[in-house]
Amino acid sequence: MGKVILLLVVGYFVYQYLSRDESGCDKYASKYSCDYVENKASYDVYYWHNVERGNANDEEIIGSALGLKSRKNFAVNYVKSIDSRWNRSYIYILKKDDVNMEKHRL
Repeated sequence: MGKVILLLVVGYFVYQYLSRDESGCDKYASKYSCDYVENKASYDVYYWHNVERGNANDEEIIGSALGLKSRKNFAVNYVKSIDSRWNRSYIYILKKDDVNMEKHRL
């Protein structure tokens, strides 16, 4: 009986660890779970006007989005609004509790 209880307790803690937001996601090189990054994470979306110059001071925040699909749609719509072509000049900063946590590029 003691082994069963121990197994249940260990199983519970393993489940809690694996289902948490911070369980990691190799697909996006994130310390957060794939589900969190794809569906729940809040991102500030930045447009880097002259990315080829490499000057980070040229970044401009263009808005916020929830989840990966929303952030890409946000950037694509911004490109259309400024009548430009798509490029890799978009930076997404994952925010948690209003703190910048991770920087990603699409």
